[in-house]
Amino acid sequence: MRHYLKSLILSGATLYIVYSLIPTISIGAYPKNVFLIIGGLFIISQIINPVFSLVLLPINFMTFGLVSLILNGVLIYGLLKFLPDFRISAYNFPGANIQGIIIPPMNFNQMTTIILVVIIITLLQKIFHLIFE
Repeated sequence: MRHYLKSLILSGATLYIVYSLIPTISIGAYPKNVFLIIGGLFIISQIINPVFSLVLLPINFMTFGLVSLILNGVLIYGLLKFLPDFRISAYNFPGANIQGIIIPPMNFNQMTTIILVVIIITLLQKIFHLIFE
């Protein structure tokens, strides 16, 4: 029970971090959208991803774990289609200078922003899994 509660909290933290990093994500006014997104991330990370990783083990080894990236992409695409106010819009990254490392400004259209969100979610889930499991 504690494992599932911890995973649910980590799914919420993942959503919060992605929502903070990409300001063009609109969850909407309905509180059920937040719970459905967190629930979807939880189900993907706890049930669907382990099953698909085991079934597709050779492909998972050859692609270095891209199965979870594809599953998260399908989840986000499904949520964008079926939740009424959940939207991800185009994002104009203003650029950054972090201790001498310059990241140039970039413009992402809607599709590349969705791909960016999926990549961030997958990386955060992997990092949280390494740290807390």
